[in-house]
Amino acid sequence: MKENSLLAVIAAAGIGKRYGSDLPKQYAHINGQSVIEKAINPFINSKQISKIIIVISRDDKEIKNQSFYDDKKIQYVYGGSTRKESINNALKVADGEFEYVITHDAARPNIKEEDINDLYKDITQSKASCSFFFTPVYDSIKEIDLNERTKDKSKFYLVQTPQISKLDDLKNSIQKCIDDDIDCPDESFAIEYSNLKLSRIQGSRSNIKITEPEDLELLNKFLIRSGVGFDLHKYESGDGIILGGHKINCDFKIVAHSDGDVLLHSIADSILGASGLGDIGIFFSDQDEVNKNLDSSKIIEYCLNELIKLNLEIYNVDATIICEHPKINPHRYKILKKLSDLLKIPETSIGLKATTSEKIGIIGNNEAIAVQSIVNIKGKA
Repeated sequence: MKENSLLAVIAAAGIGKRYGSDLPKQYAHINGQSVIEKAINPFINSKQISKIIIVISRDDKEIKNQSFYDDKKIQYVYGGSTRKESINNALKVADGEFEYVITHDAARPNIKEEDINDLYKDITQSKASCSFFFTPVYDSIKEIDLNERTKDKSKFYLVQTPQISKLDDLKNSIQKCIDDDIDCPDESFAIEYSNLKLSRIQGSRSNIKITEPEDLELLNKFLIRSGVGFDLHKYESGDGIILGGHKINCDFKIVAHSDGDVLLHSIADSILGASGLGDIGIFFSDQDEVNKNLDSSKIIEYCLNELIKLNLEIYNVDATIICEHPKINPHRYKILKKLSDLLKIPETSIGLKATTSEKIGIIGNNEAIAVQSIVNIKGKA
């Protein structure tokens, strides 16, 4: 495929009546980004796409707030009262230099650059006028009539976007649907209505179109991000250690620049890793005297504020404390309660376990304590 050889048209003029919100569904947030930002980013990043026409409503007040708004690839046009009219408006301003156009829904945020390449490969090999993604029907389907008859699901499939079409064929086919006043649910239908050749390739069930609020909730579960943390500190004689903000009285203390809370340090590293921000050392260097004896709850507070900036939140935490002494289980409930308060999540969203290293190594010799953790974060709905 030649670089910069494709035009993309993104349908984003819908107001989402079925979504049931004053905010159009394409501007809802998942994993720190709006739905439309996630839908458009693969096209912006693709070396094959040189121009993107986004079709918006005349009343759209959110488009200027999107991260891609001033991207040089993008042109905006106003949509019509139907999808076919909106796509037609985009095609009217399309340059004649393009042979193919990829159309996509702003409410389908879960595609990849590879999908663009796969469609182009299929349409050029099949010599079709349009190539589209489909998925099989897995649930039973019934016809809505008095007898509620069950249909043979093997004879049906679900159609998705993106779809790629020969630009001239799609222009003529869309115009034919408009002239004949035919409902046109997608571009493959328009090509079909003109009796032109279609080709299909199997897509992914994760390529969900946001239609109802629960679709967003389901997609958020697909898009959970994970971060792994690990921290280890040596012991020395003392009067106790702090774990998860809870003080345990014992004959040790932790050797550290800060308060040595290995549990909070490990969880903080997990949060920063999952959000793509790095690790504790970037923000709280142990070479900086400002951090001497630092209360580690301040580190957690910082991490949570960073999540807020990214419109992310903690989904769940799982941590394992590894030490010979002190015994953790007698303190587990108090540690769990403190973690819940610090992380601002329910105790039921925190897994907390303790184990030993079976007398092996520095931990087994009762000279150190370690914690490994994993944190899952998700976008705020």
